Amino acid sequence: MAWKKEEVEYLKNNFADSSDTDLSKNLNKSPNSIRIKASRLNLKKYSSINRGNLELNKEEEQIIIGGLLGDLHCRKTKTSINARLEGGHGAEQKGYLIYKMELLRNLNWIIWKSKNGTYHYQSKSYACLNYYHNLFYPNNKKIVNQEILNKVERLGLLIWFMDDGCYRKRDKNSSIYTNCFSYYEQTLMKDWFDKKWGLSPKIYTAKDPKNTDGNVRYYLAFSVKDTIKLRDLVKDFEIPDCMSYKFRFADYIYQNPTPGILAIHN
Repeated sequence: MAWKKEEVEYLKNNFADSSDTDLSKNLNKSPNSIRIKASRLNLKKYSSINRGNLELNKEEEQIIIGGLLGDLHCRKTKTSINARLEGGHGAEQKGYLIYKMELLRNLNWIIWKSKNGTYHYQSKSYACLNYYHNLFYPNNKKIVNQEILNKVERLGLLIWFMDDGCYRKRDKNSSIYTNCFSYYEQTLMKDWFDKKWGLSPKIYTAKDPKNTDGNVRYYLAFSVKDTIKLRDLVKDFEIPDCMSYKFRFADYIYQNPTPGILAIHN
């Protein structure tokens, strides 16, 4: 009997850490049929790293949390009980992608290049990633709350800034583009930066000519003094050469207005 597309997808997502008996039961196919199909798809069982039992260390947790505050996504497919990580970077940031893959080398990754030159990356599904999916996507929409912010340390802050941070050479200040979060979430992040790091970002509304849905988007803007403090918080970490442009912070004070419209209640 021919395999349906959804059956093949289920096999790809679950073959590595599911028994042939369970796969046979869930797919209504014989174990022999499953093994033959898996062989043709070059699917293999994981023995050295069991995806159901993998535990992340503190460094890996910071990479993931910082990434999820930025451009990283955590997703569950319809055919898998466990979550996976995924994202993408332009060709000029390929070195940053490799940098993150090295730090998360205990996860198994697939990387491919699209026709427009973007590099996409996707992990296999792991039980340990369900925690981050539940934490950041309680209603299938990415959020930030105090529980998440309380977990962020310097390495997580570094990854967050490399994902969504921006340094303005002319004005000597910086921003983190937090525009997927609500105004209330912006206030949580603003207060967290103040209490945790002694930084006082302002909330600005973003000027985005591509914004056609009518929703207001925000970002956090840091003064020149706070930009220097921000640099000092992460200066001990090695960063890939392709991201060095985000850290060419000035050591002197030169204040210009931040582009954008200052949001209310700062």
